[in-house]
Amino acid sequence: MYVDDTSTDDTTDTTDDSTDYGDDSTGSSTGDDDLTVEIDGEEYHAEENADFDGDGQNDVAVVETEDGYLAFADTDGDGTADVAVEYDSDGNVVAGAEYDESTGEWTAEDVDSLPTPTGDGADDADGSGTDSTDTDDSTDTTPTGSGGEDINVDLPGEDVDAGPATYDTDGDGTNDTAVVTDEEGTTYAFTDTDGDGEADQAVIIESDGDVTVAAHTGDDEWTTTEEGHIDSQGNYTPDADGSSSSSSDAVWAER
Repeated sequence: MYVDDTSTDDTTDTTDDSTDYGDDSTGSSTGDDDLTVEIDGEEYHAEENADFDGDGQNDVAVVETEDGYLAFADTDGDGTADVAVEYDSDGNVVAGAEYDESTGEWTAEDVDSLPTPTGDGADDADGSGTDSTDTDDSTDTTPTGSGGEDINVDLPGEDVDAGPATYDTDGDGTNDTAVVTDEEGTTYAFTDTDGDGEADQAVIIESDGDVTVAAHTGDDEWTTTEEGHIDSQGNYTPDADGSSSSSSDAVWAER
């Protein structure tokens, strides 16, 4: 969801009166997937309805505005949105912003520099780690301090260093996943499931919302296990067949 920002506007307006965030502070919390959004001293609530990191747990609240969409996320696990990305009606990035708790203000930031949501989003604030999309209550993909060992990716014709593992996807206390975004806005999450320093699984999220999940099945060989897309509401939807048994080497073409 956080892709290259081509906007030259250095201001981000998250106070559009036409935006419906859901319940304000006078209403009751919606419980699971409830994200608090602080704007100009007012507290709003928005439902997390999108899964950014593909772990089966909603961690982003996408709300519709008059001109497009706003995506809010809690990246530090305190239950309050601290990053926001604005999109136009065609899904193009307009601007990014980060919330400063010390001042209570939103500050415009380059989208590439924004931290990304992981785990169960706002639900992690109370330690529940559960919502309507949970598949494993023990899974915690929150960054666990300093990065782990670099993850090597065996691509067709070459090996690529994806950088240090910065996320713990299986909750065992060891970072096992490296996340990188290329200049075209495609995000790759490489996971080393057996601790040998080699990527065994990959999730590729294209800038147009197409998603591919692949497994390393041999030397220079990756096999697609699932394909899908992120719809206009920011929700991940698997394709009709749900999976594929064909080689996915084409996924890496022209990268």
